[in-house]
Amino acid sequence: MIEIHFDEASEAEKLVGLLDHRQPDDGPLFHAAYDGNKTVAVYIQGEEKRVLEEHIIPAMTAFMQEVMEDRLLLSIIANVFYFRDVEEQQQILALAHSFLDGERRDYRKSAAFAASRTVMLRDAFASFLRDGLSFSFSSFVTFRLKPYMERLQHYVELAIDEYKLEQEYQNFVQMLRDCLAGRTPQWPRLYLVHDPPHFVFYDSERRELSAAEVRQLIDRHLVFSQPMYIDASVLAPLVSLAPAEIELYTDHPDDGMVQTLQNVFQERLIVCRRADFSRLFAANAGNGGEA
Repeated sequence: MIEIHFDEASEAEKLVGLLDHRQPDDGPLFHAAYDGNKTVAVYIQGEEKRVLEEHIIPAMTAFMQEVMEDRLLLSIIANVFYFRDVEEQQQILALAHSFLDGERRDYRKSAAFAASRTVMLRDAFASFLRDGLSFSFSSFVTFRLKPYMERLQHYVELAIDEYKLEQEYQNFVQMLRDCLAGRTPQWPRLYLVHDPPHFVFYDSERRELSAAEVRQLIDRHLVFSQPMYIDASVLAPLVSLAPAEIELYTDHPDDGMVQTLQNVFQERLIVCRRADFSRLFAANAGNGGEA
């Protein structure tokens, strides 16, 4: 018998469910008994090594990842990094998941660091579990899963860095929105053509502006009075002009600057395909330059 003591009755109950799910179709090789409180007893009826490797260890590994991992991450967020606000915790947790699930690349570590967490957990259980053992699960996590916990903490650190960057970005966007709200539109319409990595400005008459003309549009007081750096090639002239409407032509709607323009100018910005500007320009030329 392997006896496992948990801190929460719900944890014990969920482990039993996962163990029951691992029973082979051709007959039970073990039996998981739950005392209704906080202890799970696993009685091995088949060959011990096979039962552990093929059934109990996979179930324990799944339990760690499906039930305990979020709880451990939240504990790290709250007790190591002192984020106590529930909404902040959930945002950081979601970002940590994006790293854990491989949705974002981690440039801080080598490829060797990306060894599967599943493998780490299986190895830890394999070196520890045996028939006749009685142990506290929280103690097992503390003393036997240190590399795994270090891995979780690393990803929480990355998530917090990302969270802070996103907070700074949101503050930056709100600052630019506030600037716009207090300015009178200087032009009724401005055309912006995205030829990566550049943005080409056209005035209301669809005349292309040179880089020098664009710089002259910048309200220097607006730029210097702001606590954050405002991009001088695109954002500063656009916010300075505060046009009533911007038509942006791009084939890269997911580009970072395009996304920022959408976030700042919101309903003032209309996003079109790059080819649409060529047709518009040709139609305008065919009409003798009439708008």
